[in-house]
Amino acid sequence: MKMFKSLKLKLLFYFFIINIIVLSVYGVFIYSTAKKGVLNTTDAELKMISIDVIPDFKKDSYENAKDIADELIDEFSIEPLFVKIIYYGKKSKKIVYETTSSKEYKWLFNIPLNEIGHQGSIYYFDKGSYRVSSMLIFDKEETRVFIQLAIEKNMDSPYLKQLYFGLIIATPILLIVFLIIANMLINRTLSPVKEVIYSVKSISANNLSSRVSTNKIPTEIKDLVATFNQLLNNLESSFNKITDFSNNASHELKTPLTVIRGEIEVALKQDREIQEYKEVLKSILQEGISIQNMIEQLLFLSKKDTTELHNSFDELYLDELVTDSVTQMKKFAAVKDIHVEVENIIPLTIHANEILLKIAINNLLRNAVIYSPKSSYIYISLSENNKEYIITIRDNGYGIDKEDLPFIFERFYRADKARSRKDGGTGLGLSIVKMILDIHNYTIEIKSIKNKGTIVNIKIPRN
Repeated sequence: MKMFKSLKLKLLFYFFIINIIVLSVYGVFIYSTAKKGVLNTTDAELKMISIDVIPDFKKDSYENAKDIADELIDEFSIEPLFVKIIYYGKKSKKIVYETTSSKEYKWLFNIPLNEIGHQGSIYYFDKGSYRVSSMLIFDKEETRVFIQLAIEKNMDSPYLKQLYFGLIIATPILLIVFLIIANMLINRTLSPVKEVIYSVKSISANNLSSRVSTNKIPTEIKDLVATFNQLLNNLESSFNKITDFSNNASHELKTPLTVIRGEIEVALKQDREIQEYKEVLKSILQEGISIQNMIEQLLFLSKKDTTELHNSFDELYLDELVTDSVTQMKKFAAVKDIHVEVENIIPLTIHANEILLKIAINNLLRNAVIYSPKSSYIYISLSENNKEYIITIRDNGYGIDKEDLPFIFERFYRADKARSRKDGGTGLGLSIVKMILDIHNYTIEIKSIKNKGTIVNIKIPRN
């Protein structure tokens, strides 16, 4: 209900409604049972009177109902009491004779006559505020004799009145007692929730590693606590990514900015030739480009958990994508007089994200150019076997030490830090490559020998 924002009040309200219904039904049941008991007492009284009157009947004459009624009223002190006597012919199957103690109340005996019942059988009927009985008292050779009695039902007895008012008074008292007990039980039941709330409030950015304990937590809210802890895991992971981004970016940007500042300060110390200023500007430009690349790569990595990337897959020609990447890298490689050649390529169509896959291939080619000596060659090929398609990039560059190979996909890791800094490496290229390939469910394999070269294989499963 909208009016109750408190779960406790809502539970108490539902408990209140349910208890009203239960107590009302129980009260009605008790009162109905008591009324039935009083009615059974009346029926027993009618049966006793009917049996008591049998000895007073004469065998060979008709009795007068008025005389019988007067005798019964004197004997049992029951008034009003009405009597009807019926003589029923067995052969004619009709009433031979009948007499009623009161013509005014003759309507009370408009009841079925069980003419085929056995002697002593009795039946009861309700006629307004009266209870009527019909009993077969004699079964002669030719005649059956029935006596029918009518007395008022004692529904206004002091017992029923006392019970009625007792229920009226007891029901609200019981309801209040139940509500007090329910309030105590609800408070006790919700105490784990309060403990969880207290634990949650104690968690801040300074202690995101803390978790809400599931000890002594009811099963019903354990899933909620587990879900919240999982949310904290995700939040801590995101927070750590932001922290790492801030720390790593600060660390990585410090050096190129310092270089730029130093170049400018040196250039401004004295007047120089135009060519010297051009060289300074070229140096600053290279550092600026390095910073720009680093920022773009950092931002790209910060989005690696987005699911939108999976929805951007489309059909593409992998051979054309490889050729385009080679064309772009030839311009970059020309600065070092390095030749990028397509060794072998097959026409191939796959389902992937073109932009992401191109970034991965470009990064691998760029690394090959950066870590290769001048006038060397880099070869790229696209082949296939029974299980997969393979993009192979092979160079004769500086290579990677065996102990560095397990770590090359970590962010900001550089196998040769001095050369990486000199050549503009950020330590992010391969981590981006690995992330892109993981998104596509592709694998990468790198084999390298120090000072002899590196072979990179991208393996694309066949559909």
